[in-house]
Amino acid sequence: MKKSELAVVIFMLVFCGFFYTQTLALPKAAQSYPLFVITLLAVLSVLQLIKMVISCHGHLSVVNDAGTVWKDFLPKQFFTFFIGSILFFVAMYLVGFYPTALVYMALMMKYFHIPTKHAVLTIVILLVLIYGVFTEALNVPLPVGELLYDYL
Repeated sequence: MKKSELAVVIFMLVFCGFFYTQTLALPKAAQSYPLFVITLLAVLSVLQLIKMVISCHGHLSVVNDAGTVWKDFLPKQFFTFFIGSILFFVAMYLVGFYPTALVYMALMMKYFHIPTKHAVLTIVILLVLIYGVFTEALNVPLPVGELLYDYL
C-alpha cells in the first residue's frame, strides 16, 4: 500500500466528515444534493481503501513513495493553476459565475495547450451542464457578481 494513496483516502474521508457536519446546518431542502455528493465521495474513498487493502495480499505494509510521487511535479504549472483559481474566485465575486467561468476555462485550456476545438467543445458542454443542473434543476443561486448585480 502506497503512503501517498493512503494519505489521499484519509484526507478524503476527513473532508467528507467535515462537510457532512457543515451540510447538516443547511436548511433541510438544501441538504439533498450536498449529502449525495458527500456520500458518493465517501463511498468511493472507502472502496479505494478496500481495494488497497486487498492488493496487499495479506501483508499490510505502507511503502513510502514520496520520491516517485513528486518526480514529475511541474511548479510553474501548479502555481499558475493555483493563482488562476484564486483569481477565478475573486472575479466570480465581482463579475459573476458564468462570465468568469468562461474566461477562466478558456485561459486555462489555452495555457495547458488544449486544442481549440476540444477547448470550445468542453467549455460549451460544461457551461450548459452547469446551467441545466444547478440553475434550472436545483435552483442553486450562482454568484451574479457585485459589479453586475444592479444591472441584472
